[in-house]
Amino acid sequence: MNSPYRKSSLLTAATILLTTIVAGAQQAGGRPAQEGMPATIPASIVTAAEKIANDPQVLALIKDQSTDAAAKARWNQFLELVRIPSPSRQEHLKAAEIHRRLVNEWGFSPADVMTRADGIIAASDTNIVDNLPVYNACVVIEGSYAGSAGAQNYKGQFPKVLVEGHIDVVNPEDLALMPPGDPFIHIKLQPYAQPVVATPQELAAIPGELSFDAKGRVIENDNYATASRIFANAKEAEAGGGVRIYVPGYGDMMPSTSNAFVLAAAMKKHKIRPIYDIWICGTAGEEGKGNLAGMKQLYGFDQKAGTGSNPLNFVANFGLEGGGVVNFLGSYRFEMKFKAPSPRVDGPSAPAAMAAAIAMIADVKTPSELREGAPRTTYTVGRASCEPPPAANMGVPSCAIEVDMRSTRKETLDEIRTTIEPMFQAGVTAENARHGRKDGSDEAISLELMWYGLRPAFVAESVDNVAIHAGLQSGIQLGVLNSPMVGTGSGSLNDNVPANTGIPTYQFSLASSAAGAGGHAFWEWGTRGTPANEVARMHRVLTAALIVSGFHAADGTVVQPAVGPMGKRTREVVR
Repeated sequence: MNSPYRKSSLLTAATILLTTIVAGAQQAGGRPAQEGMPATIPASIVTAAEKIANDPQVLALIKDQSTDAAAKARWNQFLELVRIPSPSRQEHLKAAEIHRRLVNEWGFSPADVMTRADGIIAASDTNIVDNLPVYNACVVIEGSYAGSAGAQNYKGQFPKVLVEGHIDVVNPEDLALMPPGDPFIHIKLQPYAQPVVATPQELAAIPGELSFDAKGRVIENDNYATASRIFANAKEAEAGGGVRIYVPGYGDMMPSTSNAFVLAAAMKKHKIRPIYDIWICGTAGEEGKGNLAGMKQLYGFDQKAGTGSNPLNFVANFGLEGGGVVNFLGSYRFEMKFKAPSPRVDGPSAPAAMAAAIAMIADVKTPSELREGAPRTTYTVGRASCEPPPAANMGVPSCAIEVDMRSTRKETLDEIRTTIEPMFQAGVTAENARHGRKDGSDEAISLELMWYGLRPAFVAESVDNVAIHAGLQSGIQLGVLNSPMVGTGSGSLNDNVPANTGIPTYQFSLASSAAGAGGHAFWEWGTRGTPANEVARMHRVLTAALIVSGFHAADGTVVQPAVGPMGKRTREVVR
């Protein structure tokens, strides 16, 4: 993340040098990603995949989406949504536009929209995360199960399958950083022959950009025609006059999320009817300090308890961040503020206290460095910043550091946290003692926890669950995969939350880009890829979701759900 903080000129050289400490430099994870484990896919799922993938209603949807008109509509929708600024925890503008389009343009009734403008999902027990509302945008493709005899539910919630991608981005970090009177991101276009921009000023100076009318619709002018050209890869784009399309969220991850809503609207149009409900969501809070807020709301994840109540009764989760990983890196993140007692320069120093803490943290050995065979564990002092002095010859009021600790195992995460967390206060104590001050006195440096983030860890003991089976077999059925092998690498995604809660989880992508780079940077860019890839990925996601949810086929037969109606959880809902 880029910081809005202004760094003080009084930051010591030692502090500056230590702001990018990384220990255990290899990515924390399980076995190398190139290894794999085979899943044993039940014959019933193999049969279901073949039936669903070739169903006339499903094929009609895919044929409809394969037209040039549908490809253009998807592309325009993506451009119109991605330009809406959506900083993590400030996603309300993008969520509002998705809500508006769901009802006014995409064929849904207000009753189909499961989220509200104020961020509340009435059935969830986690609607506030980090003292902030959660701006998810969700719509339901209603199934038949709730009306069947003997239908089971969890506290009134019938079973659901979730398909989700996040709507938040890293840049800008705050809506307040947007220029006054200019509420949208400028989508800049740059020829490949020019070097990737190095500064925000260079980006802003690029003359070519997309234009939009007063209703937010992209204007189909010469720049639009240039940006809309389709390429198979970066080499073709560079040779054929393609452009870099600069906009936050181009790769991470608005193409997939926008196409998820295209798929939802197509399911509605073609009367695709599952057995269990299917929720399609644009989720909040995946990036930066979002703390996975959107998923914590959907899965009732209590940060203090470290457990998920699954109040909406999801039975499977399909993320759209790609990769198909089954192990998830957990992390603990702290933002700590070192506050000076007064603006005087002759007392304890906030920069010095922070530097002392960083120096102590720099000497920490991780469990994987201390013990052979321990899960790889890393930590990073990722950012250090100070407020400027209020006036000349005055002291620095406060400084802050962010520290991130990661591992696939809760046990090693807890171990590194137990070692590092006391060092924040130890830095304060050392600086106070240097000036003969006692911790807690009026003339001493004090410490404040500004923010704490938790991504729960998860390591799969088996690759045999319904989401993985459906994800793999849908790929095999459609010729994307050759075998039911699951990689054993690790990710840090929205899916940390459902996996840790016990929900079967798998990831796909609905995007198609010829090239791209700069994820999480101000210069994030991409080039339009082949629309047929998007359609093929829709076919796979739809097949997988319907395998789990069950499906009313066009011939009048029913593909039964591949999993029972009671979702897993690690905590009971208390209402």
